[in-house]
Amino acid sequence: MKNSKTTFFVLLCSLSVFMSSCKKENIIPEEPTPAPVSTPAGNTTPVPSNADGVMWAIKSSTTMQGFTIEIGTAVGLFMNGTTDLVDVGAVSVNSQNLAKASNNAYTFTPGQTMPTGLDFSSSTNWSVAGGSGHAAFTYDASALAFPTGSAITSGATVTKANGYTLTCSTVSDADSTLFVIGNVSKTVAGSSNSCTFTASELSGLSAGTSVAMIVPYKLMQTTINGKNYYFGKERVNQLAVTIE
Repeated sequence: MKNSKTTFFVLLCSLSVFMSSCKKENIIPEEPTPAPVSTPAGNTTPVPSNADGVMWAIKSSTTMQGFTIEIGTAVGLFMNGTTDLVDVGAVSVNSQNLAKASNNAYTFTPGQTMPTGLDFSSSTNWSVAGGSGHAAFTYDASALAFPTGSAITSGATVTKANGYTLTCSTVSDADSTLFVIGNVSKTVAGSSNSCTFTASELSGLSAGTSVAMIVPYKLMQTTINGKNYYFGKERVNQLAVTIE
């Protein structure tokens, strides 16, 4: 049985992607964070234990020095009865190809021609060419709505010894919400707009620059060609923070 691990992908101003190892516990690409960084941001895309594949459409907002950057990106992960990722050929969403990393994780990274990334305003159409035991398929996940979540309202300084409460004004229409400070995370009910981290939970963070994130998400499951696939949508709100 595959291990379920709540971990994510998100894109900040550098618009680059770092890949993690091939094991299920670290199969999601890690988020890039503002340089210099003392504690890298954790991952935030959950992988259900019975999944043969998970495809994520992501809307991400980053606030740094009073500016907000919004982008659309995507992640595709495919297994074949093991905990390792496999190559399933070309993968695209809304006709935009995802790049395959050396560990077989698929990601879409905005570039000069698409600086704000993917547009999910009208559709979320996935296409998988097939391979490694996965037959080719297409799937329209447009019926799954994005959850909503407002910008982070808590302060940009995290004093570890005092604990820290990560908050936003509203979260709605989510199955669950993930709260992240650096590489420390908690998953709570989808309607929650606040989560407190104790001094003990924050003690392992390094002093310096990092990222706080609030990530409401939702998943839907469907069986295609005998495989158990999940399609997810999440909204990632981020804030550059200083850890003391």
